[in-house]
Amino acid sequence: MANKVYQIVTDRVIELLEHGVVPWHKPWAGEESCPRNLASGKQYRGVNPFLLGVTSWCKGYESSYWLTYKQAQQRGGHVKKGEKSTRVVFYKQYEVAKRDPLTRKLEQVSIPILRFYSVFNVQQTEGVEYPESKLAQIDFNPIERCESVVAGMPNPPEIEINGHRASYQPSSDKIQMPQPDRFKSAEHYYAALFHELTHSTGSKNRLARTGITDKADYASANYAKEELIAEMGSAFLCGHCSIEATTIENAASYIDGWLKKLRNDSKLVIQSASAAQKAADYILAV
Repeated sequence: MANKVYQIVTDRVIELLEHGVVPWHKPWAGEESCPRNLASGKQYRGVNPFLLGVTSWCKGYESSYWLTYKQAQQRGGHVKKGEKSTRVVFYKQYEVAKRDPLTRKLEQVSIPILRFYSVFNVQQTEGVEYPESKLAQIDFNPIERCESVVAGMPNPPEIEINGHRASYQPSSDKIQMPQPDRFKSAEHYYAALFHELTHSTGSKNRLARTGITDKADYASANYAKEELIAEMGSAFLCGHCSIEATTIENAASYIDGWLKKLRNDSKLVIQSASAAQKAADYILAV
């Protein structure tokens, strides 16, 4: 039965990837669902909402506003010492002269060139004024089947619910989660918790996956592959609990973002699904 659910979820993720998916956003409430530049007020587009959204998730930023180092200075502030930037990408049009192969005449043509620049979340700055986060809260009602999965995991990690982000720390074997009523729905809360539980199966005292046992730099290939595994594992567990209808598009968007960083290697979905199946089986004790 579990393998059938896994296959259905895998097929659905691949179908969504093939037809294009919506930009990913973090599943708990914040000031805005889409990142935007503080100076211009414009929303970031393309793969950039994913890049900035993942950074917000990992670092626990509540604000959706970002700006460059120079923009922070122009607004009377500065980036805090030691803070690391996040890269966003854009295409810049360049006019070049190109000779027509038939007429041999020179013509001006526009060529898009991929460029990038570095931005910081406003919470990485000091002295910069920005709109305060307006945090929504839901009436959280636990889902019994999801609670049973969490409670039934053998050799579980410690789960601490008091943070501003969802994360798993291999060194302490601890999961941190925001309060459940901070999420967009109960389903999104469990999807995020299942993601972190899948990460935890990679520890040396469980399945010993290299993406967890070997320290990987953020956005490296190994880190990205581990994220694919965790999101596929979460999708499988959501399918097991019959809540995948609410979470599957967000999962596919998240996976699509990491695939773009890995040069869109679609085979990684299948490879990640295989590792995620082992993780989900471990959590379900099957």
